Amino acid sequence: MNIQPVPASRLVCDRLASGCDTMKELLLHLLDGNGRVAEEVHGLRKLGKSLRGGFSLFRLEKTAVPEIQAVGRILSGQRDAVSRLHTWAKLGWVGDAGTSAAIIGLLEKQTHSAARRPPPDTIAWCVARVDAARNELNKLPEEDLDKRMAQGLGKLQQKALKRCGKLDHRAGEDFHEARKALKALLGAVGFLPEGMVPLDQALLDLAALLGDENDLTTLSDWLAKHGFTARFAPDLWKTLASARREIQRKAIKSAARLSPAALG
Repeated sequence: MNIQPVPASRLVCDRLASGCDTMKELLLHLLDGNGRVAEEVHGLRKLGKSLRGGFSLFRLEKTAVPEIQAVGRILSGQRDAVSRLHTWAKLGWVGDAGTSAAIIGLLEKQTHSAARRPPPDTIAWCVARVDAARNELNKLPEEDLDKRMAQGLGKLQQKALKRCGKLDHRAGEDFHEARKALKALLGAVGFLPEGMVPLDQALLDLAALLGDENDLTTLSDWLAKHGFTARFAPDLWKTLASARREIQRKAIKSAARLSPAALG
């Protein structure tokens, strides 16, 4: 009896389907009152980002990906509040005590507020989004899977290399787009058979740097929106600018060393 090996594309589809099942389980677990909301939401959003990359492997950016993205946006309030507090702590600003206390107090309050569990109807809507994403995967003809995955992977690799090549412009949008492109590629690779697409450690380091840069950008936007502008805390904004420049310098240097081989 000859046992035919399962094509890599079918294995990836099965892993994506399993990922969707896990996401539904995690969503429903938010309703049972056990565990810490912040940690559960962090796990959900991390899985969602990986799923979006995985669905992009099969060129489902306009169908399945938006469904998963919608879930992440609903949960973003909880995770963003926690992330801002962590980024503030890492910044280590020790300027005006009154300004610092006002910022920390508001950050902590928003973090505590964000720890509330989403309403059942909201969770049900999120579960429906995950089901819709999985249905888009199920619609794909079996004979098209190999071709779609090869094209999808190539597109993800090309986009990541292109976006990373623009970082020396030092435009905030370029760092943002490069981060998204790398996140999609890394998410996709996570669903592939081990060793199929080896990634250079420099690429992983660059992704981490771009994540740190984005965290500082997000914190800066929050500070400005809540009135903690350069007019009232000039030294704080100098510290923010200095921290971002240093991270950007490292990211540009790291991106300059990338080659197509580094992206698998």
